[in-house]
Amino acid sequence: MKHKNSVTAALVILPLGLIVFVGARSGFFKKRQPAPQISAPTFLQGQGSKKLKSQERNLSIQREAVRLARTVGKRFDSDKRSTSVLVGTLKIGSEQRQVQTKREQKDDGEKVEIKLSGGGGALTWDASEGVLSAGSRAGNLDRDLTERLVLDSPDQFVLAQLRGASYATVATNVRQSADGPANGQLWNVVRVNDPQTDEAKRALSSWRLYYINVLSGLIDRIVSDFHGQQLTAEFTWTEVNGEKVPAKIRWTSQGQLLMEYQLQNFGYVSNEGGKQR
Repeated sequence: MKHKNSVTAALVILPLGLIVFVGARSGFFKKRQPAPQISAPTFLQGQGSKKLKSQERNLSIQREAVRLARTVGKRFDSDKRSTSVLVGTLKIGSEQRQVQTKREQKDDGEKVEIKLSGGGGALTWDASEGVLSAGSRAGNLDRDLTERLVLDSPDQFVLAQLRGASYATVATNVRQSADGPANGQLWNVVRVNDPQTDEAKRALSSWRLYYINVLSGLIDRIVSDFHGQQLTAEFTWTEVNGEKVPAKIRWTSQGQLLMEYQLQNFGYVSNEGGKQR
């Protein structure tokens, strides 16, 4: 899409609320002003002063989650509570904004804070509160975007077990469909069901299918239900200081690109006995 008119046309064609959200919330489709800078993850320095509880989390309940946690690095070690910050760009059509995502691990999973440059208060999510916008209950449009960035994530595949999510391997050694590229990739497909029953707090998609690459052990795509349509998030990975993180995420529905995230910077710190690592 090269012009704003084409983006507007996409809103008419697609019944999804995701694109509408960014435009309505922060003037995404208006003439862009220079975006305020979002700092890189330097604020993580000095975050190692909090002591852990004596009781360790049990991150070994789900076998597939354990495998992924070990594959991506050390930020999911059971005796640590990591805080990571991802700075990147979020692109819809020809427009893009900076977005900073802070993921703080907790005993029951994690708390996530999202800040978009150019306006709007911070969006937050955790298992007990659901999505909040500037501290108040978020509307559906806020929930749409937050769900993409928070729950379409390898972090949630690992940590959802702490809040009672159920995991089921529904297929093994799945090949690319007949109309796709003959790249020889094989996946194990794991379905994760969200345990939250409160309608105001639960995810808009109560389940997700994770396609885990048999060779790399990493998630290649996540499929979910989004307002009655199948939504697919596809991942490209990179490694930063020994940690594997998504370098790019592309969200598509019915063959059309809806949103794209590009990582710019990543950092994390683990608290272990009050010491920063």
